[in-house]
Amino acid sequence: MLKFTLILVLLWSPALLMGYEEMGDFFFWRHQLTMLSGMIGLGYMSLAVLIAARFDWVERRLNGLDKGYALHKKLGIGATVVLVLHWLCVQSAKWLVQAGQLARPERGRPEIEGVNWHHIASEIGEIAFYVFLLFSFISLVQAISYKRFKFTHKIGGLLVIAGVIHTVLLLDWNSQSIPMNIAIAGVAVVGVWCSYLSLTGKIGASNKSPGEVVSVERFNNDMESPGVIRLAIKLDSSIEYQEGQFAYLNFHDGEAPHPFSILNYNEKTQLIEFGIKDLGDYTHQMVSQLTVGQKVTVEGGYGCFQIPEKATQVWIGAGIGIVPFLSRLYWLARKANQENSQYKKIHLFYCVNSRKEAFFEKEILLILRGLDFIELEVLDADKGEFLSVEAILDRTNSNTFDVSFCGPTAFGERLSTGLAVAGIGPEHFHSEIFKMR
Repeated sequence: MLKFTLILVLLWSPALLMGYEEMGDFFFWRHQLTMLSGMIGLGYMSLAVLIAARFDWVERRLNGLDKGYALHKKLGIGATVVLVLHWLCVQSAKWLVQAGQLARPERGRPEIEGVNWHHIASEIGEIAFYVFLLFSFISLVQAISYKRFKFTHKIGGLLVIAGVIHTVLLLDWNSQSIPMNIAIAGVAVVGVWCSYLSLTGKIGASNKSPGEVVSVERFNNDMESPGVIRLAIKLDSSIEYQEGQFAYLNFHDGEAPHPFSILNYNEKTQLIEFGIKDLGDYTHQMVSQLTVGQKVTVEGGYGCFQIPEKATQVWIGAGIGIVPFLSRLYWLARKANQENSQYKKIHLFYCVNSRKEAFFEKEILLILRGLDFIELEVLDADKGEFLSVEAILDRTNSNTFDVSFCGPTAFGERLSTGLAVAGIGPEHFHSEIFKMR
């Protein structure tokens, strides 16, 4: 994000430097800062919709869609801040003129065929700005449901298009602005194209496969703890998949597609499985009401939560965070049947609130019968068994290993910080930012 910003500033700088004779004039600075903030704001918005378009090459560049959505959120916040500054630059002259501190300048932009394009662009920009503030508020407030968030997020494409129209109508057409105009043209094309994909529902179209739920297993559905289901979906066509990835599920029930970690996928039978925990309104409905025969569209796989093969490994799955490790176990089991591969020791920690919530323990033990290089340890919080950095170091008896973590963010951050102090740097701690807003 910083590099992108610096590139835009560099392309804007000729317009500033070649106007050195006017640097003592308020309106010169106001205009240049208005152009810079507008370009950066449009650039952030266009880059955000590019990430939201879920192109494979973008995901690989960002090391996973989860990292992409974290950047997407930062870009949204950055665009909000920059566009507020842009609005303040525009309004500053009006306020100073009204206060009698400045004289109103002469309009240097002529009308074309009787149409006041400057006024039209200003009106479009002002309306879009106010809508964008509301849009940003809805996006950032976690209390607003995912369904409403996804519905209102669709207008992001319209806001990008409005921003492009506003910007193009107000471009400076002179030699020193050529680099800046080229940058604006580039981000405008990207923004408009990705907005079109979003507004027409074409995002992820090449990664989608229709299917049908063929089995639903409920592990726990009492009132004491959240329920978990294990469901299998028979797909009509194959999807691109690597162990540890997630996919979007669309049950065509009026809700937006939701992302879930893939538990296992058999390409030959086109059977894909998920483990889903009751963690909110939508997942509560799924856990309690999902039935065999339900039609569903699967979009994926996404994410880069793959694990190095040769390094000594520590795997930490907390609660439902064990699911991507199950997909890795199934992958290793299939590979072990196909070739005689040698792996270093893998320490698998399965952290649960209570033993009765270790829903996948039996399944893991069954897989491990053929994988003797993996050592499973189930930690029961009800019995005071909590995973610590000291425990990890004691089990590995080494300070050269890679950690893969999936679970609550705060837990992961605490472990990552403690391991860094012990000499295991962040480059050896792999996790997903499984938070899409």
